[in-house]
Amino acid sequence: MSDDKIERVVDATLSDTPLAKEYATLREQLARCGTTTDAFDPKPYDARAVDAAREMWRVRMEVEHRSTTVFAQLASQLMEANASLDAKAVMLRMAYDEMRHTENCGDVLRAMGVEAKVETNVVCAPLAVHKNSSPEQRALRNVIYTTCMSEMVAVARFVDTLDEMEDPYLRDRTRLLLADEILHGQFGFHYLTAWKDWLDQHPDEVRSLERYLVHAFAVIETMLAGPPVRPIERTKDEIALGLPEPERSRDIFFQTMEHATVPGLERFGIDAGKSWRERRRLA
Repeated sequence: MSDDKIERVVDATLSDTPLAKEYATLREQLARCGTTTDAFDPKPYDARAVDAAREMWRVRMEVEHRSTTVFAQLASQLMEANASLDAKAVMLRMAYDEMRHTENCGDVLRAMGVEAKVETNVVCAPLAVHKNSSPEQRALRNVIYTTCMSEMVAVARFVDTLDEMEDPYLRDRTRLLLADEILHGQFGFHYLTAWKDWLDQHPDEVRSLERYLVHAFAVIETMLAGPPVRPIERTKDEIALGLPEPERSRDIFFQTMEHATVPGLERFGIDAGKSWRERRRLA
């Protein structure tokens, strides 16, 4: 087994120690919304649609657990950039959000009749360090990529899902995720607001950001949109359970970049539109 891959079974359960009580206190105090139902009823749905929904939440649990490490590492980069105290604290809160999302996904799996476990690579992939960049530039790049780009797409997709899905239990659990993701998607724009004077005083750093965005837009398009796919007709049950349609998810990516991320970045004097139009992978 290579050093950069260690497979473990991640279990979304709590320990039988006082740590569980501390965690429960955090969960209660930081929850943005509650739930209205605690039971999932599979009887109204086709079994194949329920199986697909289980797999979606299993994958989601793995992704949310891994995302914790991204925000935790980004908090360290904010320390190096001498970001404001609130920015560092909120970034750590966002790392905690992702761990709570892991628990939420585990709750869904148990409610759907399977174990809250997923086998995954537990090695933390390091964040990009952007060689020869200043600490301020490095943090700005990774904040923009992670929040203004990736998390904004997650927000848009959750909103679209909630517009269609009907199952009351899964709607509740999806709302729990969206309630936090809204902050995650907005964080980068708040961060840029705090750094607006610095950006105005360092036009060379703004140009560096624009060059980076040419590459970043191409990378995230591959990661979150992918190549064109054939439209599929979802069943009524698949829609009710919140299963996505791939081509629609791809369209949401482009709409988010063009109508939210790009104009949002341009408010800070960053020519993101030009970077988006010229996007390509750079050496």
